Amino acid sequence: MDAFYGVIAGSIISLAGVLITLRWNQKLHEMNLKEERRKIKEEREFSSKRDAFLSAFEALSRYIYYYISVPDRILPSDGTISEEVVKCDITFNRLHCYCELETIEELTRLDQILYEAWVEVVKAKLPSAFTDVDIKDIEVRISGIEKINTGVQDEITVMLQSNPENPLLESCYNKKVDNLQQIRDLLSQRTELIKRRYEETEKCRDVVAANLKNINESLRDILLLARRELSFAIEHEKYRTITDKKMKSMERISKGFLAECRRQMQERMQ
Repeated sequence: MDAFYGVIAGSIISLAGVLITLRWNQKLHEMNLKEERRKIKEEREFSSKRDAFLSAFEALSRYIYYYISVPDRILPSDGTISEEVVKCDITFNRLHCYCELETIEELTRLDQILYEAWVEVVKAKLPSAFTDVDIKDIEVRISGIEKINTGVQDEITVMLQSNPENPLLESCYNKKVDNLQQIRDLLSQRTELIKRRYEETEKCRDVVAANLKNINESLRDILLLARRELSFAIEHEKYRTITDKKMKSMERISKGFLAECRRQMQERMQ
């Protein structure tokens, strides 16, 4: 009888050991599964945040290239905001879904800098845009007068072939001369308007140059924000020193190039 109870007890102990082992294995599996899910979530969040920052960096780069070219662009007549400006604003706002409050505050500041710079350069561009309209208006008028003169010349040719003594010939010649004088006057006005447009464009270019430093610094700051948010450590001050040297070098080269272009243009306009 004692042997029987011993067997029963041993079986119970063995069964309890099996149950405990199974329970532990289940617990361990649940812990591993939870950890795996946590890692997958972190990787997904990291990838989303990284992609959002890369999009913002690319959009800002496109914005800069657009901004530099505004003085030589034709402004849209329907009030449409440029795709580069809209894209930059959208990608900055997208980062608000992933970033810490401190980063969002910095992004808001940078977004404000970019928007104010865009408004300022568009305002500076308006005078040359209006002058462009005046130039095109004069060109249309010149084209119209030239067509009229072509018709007058055809009339003169027909009269000379049919009746060289036609008294209307003098009137046609005078009309042609008057038209040519109008064309000369309009061409003179067009030349003055072209000079004015150049001066207005250069003023707009000065606005671009004045704001470009802040915009380039925004590009650098976006990269620093991205590295902080994505935990890619970097010495901020050392990096700022490197980028400041690069920006100063580019600024010096750009000023020299712009000065030479202006010198040559002034020589041609004299």
